[in-house]
Amino acid sequence: MRRIIQVGVGGMGGTWTERVAASKRWEAAAYVDVNRKNLIAAAARHGMPKSRCFTDLEEALRHTEADALLDVTPQQFRRKVCTAALRRGLHVLCEKPLADSLRNAVALVETAAKEKRVLMVAQNYRYQVGAQTVKQFLHSGKLGTLGYIGVSFHKGPHFGGFREQMAYPLVLDMSIHHFDLMRLFVGKDVRAVQAASINAPWNWNKGDATVMTQLEFIGGVVVNYFGSWVSQGAETSWNGDWRFEGSNGVLLWRQDGVFFSDKGTEMTPVPLVDFPVEHQAYLLEAFADALDSGKEPETSGKRNLNSLATTYAVVKAARERRRVQVTELIK
Repeated sequence: MRRIIQVGVGGMGGTWTERVAASKRWEAAAYVDVNRKNLIAAAARHGMPKSRCFTDLEEALRHTEADALLDVTPQQFRRKVCTAALRRGLHVLCEKPLADSLRNAVALVETAAKEKRVLMVAQNYRYQVGAQTVKQFLHSGKLGTLGYIGVSFHKGPHFGGFREQMAYPLVLDMSIHHFDLMRLFVGKDVRAVQAASINAPWNWNKGDATVMTQLEFIGGVVVNYFGSWVSQGAETSWNGDWRFEGSNGVLLWRQDGVFFSDKGTEMTPVPLVDFPVEHQAYLLEAFADALDSGKEPETSGKRNLNSLATTYAVVKAARERRRVQVTELIK
């Protein structure tokens, strides 16, 4: 059983404390949160002694024996939190996005390499039954040659807090999930993007929360993506609605169901794959596997850079109204 320090136990951190508590391969070594109420609540739920609850990260690192750190803080704190852990010799699993800027993300990847520690990003949308069913179907060849993909995402959450103050909250906080899924399905990195940012009249966020973008992948596949975080109804799932056009037919993924039509035939359900451990629970398993095997995780910081760079490329394309090569932002 490996020991992990969790930084950030409120909000999404509560989901992670539950998953760590249920894990057979990890145990919580300590909780860290600047909000004492969050600490008290998490400690009460999981029986964490007060002596292992900290409001200061450096103090927690000095006084806690652990193998790894789980960072569930907002992205603007990612570099500081993860760097401190890596330099203390801990492996790190962090929430997405990897950092609040590409510069900080690259710095983290470089620090992990220097310290010879695993840095893994929690791209949990990859690890669910629907996504894995789509992945296996595409890789089976039944769709034939993949030509293009259409993605429609509509939600209207009122988060409050830092997200509603961001310049491009949808793209920089949410769309990375969808861009990362595209990379999973296509099996290639994003090469270039074009985009238009939309500020709906009723938008309750400080920044634009709706975007239309075209993403070109290495190898030629193109994805048309329309996403909104200010939908007024008829919402999609958090995964969005996906349409894959191939030489042998059409594959749909929507509302957690997967369907296939063979060149104009009626859409029929695709049997879902057996994938009993999903999302955060799977990530904890994958993180432990990476430490045990020494193999680079599928969502390592290094491998995740293209997903993160794509979000910034979309913002740049929208601002400058031009096609942007992802390599303009990161080599």
